[in-house]
Amino acid sequence: MLLTIDIETLPGQSEEARAIARAETKAPGNLKKPESIEAWWAEQGYAAVEETWRKQALDPAMGELCAIGFACGEDSPAVSIVRRLDEAERDFLKRALQAIQAAIETEHGPFWHDSRRPFPVAHNAAFDFGFLRARCWANRIRPPRWVPKADARQGRDFGDTMQAFAGFGGRVSLSRLCRCLGIADPKEGGDGRDVLVLWNEGQHEALAAYNRADVEATRACWLVMNLGADCEVV
Repeated sequence: MLLTIDIETLPGQSEEARAIARAETKAPGNLKKPESIEAWWAEQGYAAVEETWRKQALDPAMGELCAIGFACGEDSPAVSIVRRLDEAERDFLKRALQAIQAAIETEHGPFWHDSRRPFPVAHNAAFDFGFLRARCWANRIRPPRWVPKADARQGRDFGDTMQAFAGFGGRVSLSRLCRCLGIADPKEGGDGRDVLVLWNEGQHEALAAYNRADVEATRACWLVMNLGADCEVV
């Protein structure tokens, strides 16, 4: 059974994460004089620290999860579980993973052997599955059996629409891939930079819709490239 996954991430939400961002922010190396460095901090320091902090959303050792989208099978509707503002990441992860497990069992039945394990697919799967795996460990949760391990192989253990299209080491954005394959671009209404704002402002249904659109687009791309969906045989 196909299991399409997409995650949304945040910078670290603790005061410690903010402090680390401040410690890791440095003035440009071409500034040598103390007064020049002091002036840079006064004029640009806050924005620089904020940028460093926001980059934590791409680092599973520092960032956190705020939404997990999934779809079981080839045509079931995508679902997005969004973290509440007052919800610890650990509680959110448990809630989201339980929902995914319940959906898998409803669609596919329990899986106890590798032959019945769902086949997980994502776009830039190394990021999504790596982040999910890392945040499970950080929160002392055993990663589900369907989450590929670090040494898993694309095409055998999991699917990656980016790698399937661009090849090993290649990159293509989901938007560009969708345009190439004639699939609706899920990023037309925004992109990943909007996630933090939507979550902080409590616009969680908008965030869920964004997350679901990525799941649907990823699945559509995978079906075209691997199952020949809507393709003519010549």
